[in-house]
Amino acid sequence: MSRTFTHSSGVKIEYPNATHFAFVPAIVQVSGLSSADKLTLTVSEPSGSKMYREEREPNGGAVSFDMRRYLQLLFADTQHSRLNYCSLFAQSPLERTAQINVTWPAGSSMQAIHTFDVDAIWGAISARESSGGILRRRWFVRYPFTVDLFARSGTSFDIEVDGKRSDIVYYCHEADATGATAYHRCLMNPAKAIDPATVDRTVHIAVPHSLVLKNDEEAVGLVAYTLDIDRSASGVYLRWIDRQGRYCYYLFREVGSATTVTAASTWERNEMVVPTAYVNGVNVETPVRQSLARKKTRSLGAKLVDSETYDFLLTLAQSVVVDLFDGYDMRDEPLWHRVNVVPGSYERTPKRYQDFMISIEEPAQSAQTL
Repeated sequence: MSRTFTHSSGVKIEYPNATHFAFVPAIVQVSGLSSADKLTLTVSEPSGSKMYREEREPNGGAVSFDMRRYLQLLFADTQHSRLNYCSLFAQSPLERTAQINVTWPAGSSMQAIHTFDVDAIWGAISARESSGGILRRRWFVRYPFTVDLFARSGTSFDIEVDGKRSDIVYYCHEADATGATAYHRCLMNPAKAIDPATVDRTVHIAVPHSLVLKNDEEAVGLVAYTLDIDRSASGVYLRWIDRQGRYCYYLFREVGSATTVTAASTWERNEMVVPTAYVNGVNVETPVRQSLARKKTRSLGAKLVDSETYDFLLTLAQSVVVDLFDGYDMRDEPLWHRVNVVPGSYERTPKRYQDFMISIEEPAQSAQTL
């Protein structure tokens, strides 16, 4: 449940849990106020580089703030696509700590009623939806890949290979986080823990003591990934961020494409030419010129996926950050470029297996402009 604090004056404050998704309402409710009290809510980063302030007067002795927009603004400079694939654990860029102060006037200055921290996670969660449980993913071992986890110093990772428990238990050696909780939002690269060449079918990674969020409750529970090995070497490999701020990956086959050329602008050139004559073998009959742009739409498909994978791929359809893999550079670091998902409708049938189709839009390519 949300946290509660009672001030010595009798003022009661209810506020979000220590870990909160930034696109879910983040309500701060203050009750027990006198009509003369004016409250100020301040949301800032620990470094002080960002600070947002809001003032309100009580109504019926109570004040309510929704600070989710301020939590979202903490991600304004986030580089969503800049990930570290070189280590076993890396900090996700989709977590920011917010420091919140609730103050009221005290003479010529402001007096703090309560100060608390919130670890904001890029994303959203709905009622009855959990951030824990067992998730099934396909691990395309020839491509960059990570799984999202909450971990603190000493967190254990149990690994099973092809149904057999591994003799090695991995531990998170990162220092505890200094935010609202000791848990980091981690990206784990399983290729740094186990060689996929030694795996025939599946790898199971279980974190028995992870942070789990469900129904506005925060608890320690199980988060696990069952990874099906896929050694495919060709296709269109996409990376996207799902609703809960997890990085997702899948290799699609391209089933078609369409190209649209549009005129971005037209204008008339000041050319002193004779429209009825050929000059040097060229007839320029009109001074009208065009600036053209080309846009390519690619249709991608995944053949006969099960219902769980179909639901997983649907998270791509509503993602605002989608990257397409372009191979590796000279330093063997992955290269990506940003694409957009074409809005559309998706019909899921009662069949256990069905094809999944989606269209992506490449960045527009401008032609020459004179």
